[in-house]
Amino acid sequence: DTESGIPSAVTDSLLKMVLFASNMLTTPNYSGPSRELLVARFYANEVGFAVKELKEAVSARDLDRAGAAWAFGKDSWNSYFTVVNKHISEKVGDKFEAVI
Repeated sequence: DTESGIPSAVTDSLLKMVLFASNMLTTPNYSGPSRELLVARFYANEVGFAVKELKEAVSARDLDRAGAAWAFGKDSWNSYFTVVNKHISEKVGDKFEAVI
């Protein structure tokens, strides 16, 4: 990401998405990843793709491509939130709100 070896804010947020999902969607009674965890990771990967696509579209000054990348990324974030929100109880805290 950067020459200093420190990940960018985007990479850092993607890593935190996966770590959060891993903590929320993993049960100690099952040694493998749950189906929901795999789905959450899939959406995190889609967010990463959307960010790269958006960056390239902005660099190319391609407004249509940038808009499509934004819509794809927004859908991926909202899908991720749908998966993890099911496991956030009132004791844990507030659920994630959709990106609009």
